Amino acid sequence: MNEVLVAPIELEESVYELLPGEPLIKRNLALLGHVNVRLDVVLGGAEISVDRLFSLTKGESIALDTDLDSAVTLQLDGKPIARGQLVAAGDCFGLKVTEIL
Repeated sequence: MNEVLVAPIELEESVYELLPGEPLIKRNLALLGHVNVRLDVVLGGAEISVDRLFSLTKGESIALDTDLDSAVTLQLDGKPIARGQLVAAGDCFGLKVTEIL
């Protein structure tokens, strides 16, 4: 039987600070930079009965399980990658990123 030597290692703590306007990830993306991905913003959810679901009519509202000022989640391929606040971006909604997950 071979003996396995296990020894602790010491890792240096990262002291990297992100400067304003600096990208979150510094990588050479020359090979992937042109690839488009789909991002989704999740505002919240609701639980209703099937009966209520099928009785919905145009103009009705469904209350979500989040407050108006709660952060929303940015997802890439169904996986949360960031959180932020909804903002107006011209005539559209936008997302101001406040946290990278």
